[in-house]
Amino acid sequence: MRRKALIWILFGSLIWGPASTGLAQKSALTIEDCIQLALKNNPQLRNAEHQMNLAATSVTSARANILPSLSSSVNTSRRFQAEQGPYLQEVPIRDPQTGQVRLVQKEIYLDSYYRNTFSSGLNLMQNIFDGGRWWNQIKQANAKYQSAEHSYRAAREQTIALVAQRYYELLKAMELQKVYEQSVESAREQLKRTQSMFEVGSVAQVDVYRARVTLGQEQTNLIQQRNAVRLAENNLKLAMGINPGRKITVLPGELKLEPLNLSLDELYNLAVRRNPELKGLEETLRADRYGIKLAKASFWPNISFRASYSRFNTVWGRLYQPFDKNYQLSGSISLSWNLFNGFADAANVERQSIGYYMDKENLINRKLSLRSEIEQAYLSLQAYDEIERINRDNLKAAEEDLRLSEERYKVGSGTLLDVIDARVGLTRARATLVSTKYDKLIALAQLYSKLGMLEEKICETLQK
Repeated sequence: MRRKALIWILFGSLIWGPASTGLAQKSALTIEDCIQLALKNNPQLRNAEHQMNLAATSVTSARANILPSLSSSVNTSRRFQAEQGPYLQEVPIRDPQTGQVRLVQKEIYLDSYYRNTFSSGLNLMQNIFDGGRWWNQIKQANAKYQSAEHSYRAAREQTIALVAQRYYELLKAMELQKVYEQSVESAREQLKRTQSMFEVGSVAQVDVYRARVTLGQEQTNLIQQRNAVRLAENNLKLAMGINPGRKITVLPGELKLEPLNLSLDELYNLAVRRNPELKGLEETLRADRYGIKLAKASFWPNISFRASYSRFNTVWGRLYQPFDKNYQLSGSISLSWNLFNGFADAANVERQSIGYYMDKENLINRKLSLRSEIEQAYLSLQAYDEIERINRDNLKAAEEDLRLSEERYKVGSGTLLDVIDARVGLTRARATLVSTKYDKLIALAQLYSKLGMLEEKICETLQK
């Protein structure tokens, strides 16, 4: 699984990496450029990658428990002993007649001296049995790594979806700004015509005031929309992880995502199989099961083997000379069994079990929320298709309504209020059509992200 993750990261770097240097200085960005910058700079995505790498080190640490532990040591010391005595001590004396050795109490004096000591050694320890702790630790570490790997993939999907959303929101805001600019220009032209008609006595002065108020309202809407464009641009920069002060422009475009002709149940089943966030939660649940086994291993005895080799001498040159002397070998097999520790082991098993059931509920809850999110995107896409069709007809009707209202007003058979209402209707129809277009693209990108297919589809598009 680790090899698969490394291949996935390498593939991503081949797709996104080579152009990233040039993107650092590029100001006019396509949606693909924005995604590349986000995959390189987004802090949350980088943290997810760090978490995956951290989990990989835990796998290595877990495997170390099955390998022997080997240590070496070299020690040297110097000791000073002050002059001693007199004190009584048994001294062996040989009887010259019988040859027997007897101990006789005599007063002893000992001169002061210095003594050096040198030692070296090797120590080996091998775990033989620990109740299944070491192999469950390896399995748990692998499950946690796979969970982190899926979390990293989920973070990439979410980052791409977020950039697509922010990119489309910026394009939508820019197009809506053009709509309001058209509305301001139309209101300004209407004010000029109304002023001219008032000067020749065709309309009352109240119409001039109404036209000025309408122009002011449209200008206010335009100012607010310009602020919305700046806010949408900053949101896109935040998603890309770049400096908010950097000047950028975005080029119109969209991701080449085909509509999914699948039922709601088919989409959900596809998400269950592919969604990396769900896969990560499933691996977390698997790691919890190994955690329970790890806790239960405390009820079993531990068996280990130890061996040591050591040498000692008071002269450094004699420490290894001769090599076949002045050494010690020892070996031991030990068994330890924790019979009672105040129910701490039982509490640990219960704690691990509770954690397992909590993560299981999190998985169930995420499946339910994912189905709701997929259903929302699915229904939104259906609604946007119908809304777009309706508003294309509405736009044509609104344009004709404004034209007829202006004609009637010019000949005196209509009122300025009719013209204003028609212009508001036209602006609303244009704005709705623009919003529907980009909201539909956002919903489609979100749906692909929930299915765990967004990055894959983008990579396929770039390879063609």
